Amino acid sequence: MASDSRPLRIALPVAAALLGTWWVRRVILPARPDDAGTPHARQLPRGEPRPTTDGAGVRIVVNPTSGPARVEPPTAVLREGLPAADIHEMSEGDDLEALLRDPAFVAIGAAGGDGTLAAAAAIAADRDVPLVAVPAGTLNHLARDLGLDSAEDAVAAVRAGTAASIDLGMIGDRCFVNTLTFGGYSAVVDRREQLEARMGKWPALVVALVRELPRIEPLRLRLDGERVDVWLGWVGNCRYGPPGLAPAWREELDDGLLDVRLVHGGPRHARTRFVLAALMGRLSALSVYSEQLVESLEVECLDGPQRLAADGETFDAPAAFTVAKRRRALRVALPPNE
Repeated sequence: MASDSRPLRIALPVAAALLGTWWVRRVILPARPDDAGTPHARQLPRGEPRPTTDGAGVRIVVNPTSGPARVEPPTAVLREGLPAADIHEMSEGDDLEALLRDPAFVAIGAAGGDGTLAAAAAIAADRDVPLVAVPAGTLNHLARDLGLDSAEDAVAAVRAGTAASIDLGMIGDRCFVNTLTFGGYSAVVDRREQLEARMGKWPALVVALVRELPRIEPLRLRLDGERVDVWLGWVGNCRYGPPGLAPAWREELDDGLLDVRLVHGGPRHARTRFVLAALMGRLSALSVYSEQLVESLEVECLDGPQRLAADGETFDAPAAFTVAKRRRALRVALPPNE
């Protein structure tokens, strides 16, 4: 009689989820120090259109698919805290850009993960209106660095009428609020997105890493005119901590700098060492690792157009592009500093 395989079918996804969570917490997202600083909030200028304390003049779109599956989106919290605001929970067919470009609203916001917030940030900067950033994703990198821990924090910021100005990273006319990556990571993100509907985000990420990292080849690039081969390239919007290839937090978001971290390509026999170092979070220990702070970066891929990832969203890019900064281009609503 064939043995019952149901316990194994249940145990494997659970084990993968636990492994993925442990790996992310230890390798991808080290704990932010308790004494790490956050941007200083200031009153919005007098005389310009601004939201009222009950939220009139604000539209916030809520991405209900962001964040952990069993966590309710913050729609009810936002409606209770800002009763005069337009809180729009998105559904299939909604156009985020059309919703946030409506000139009737003097401040716009989004509740979701970093991809949703990045899309809203680009529109807010273009319109020169404050962004209400509501953390409702899985990792919430931008919100954590701003000191926004909950939807209640975003509500408090609107009520207080306080905000901070932060930089935007730019590649062509596309902005990023956290990071831009090139090299093997883009293939990992694409594979993870194919798998996560079936197995969840963290198990999908583990499987994607195991499948894609051994397949990647170093990119043949010119960076600021210098010929280099690169396994992984990572560019942060402002200086990140800690040092090494697990950058996890920023204390300033308006320093005008790009934090560039590279793992340079080596001979083929270095592939196994590279893959193991990547999975263990030890890439910075390799002799081919480098990091620097710059104001802009010229990138040319000698193999032609390439796939990039900005704030965790992949896209096709031309063979040559410039990574630059828009200094203090985005105002984000923040509660008053204590």
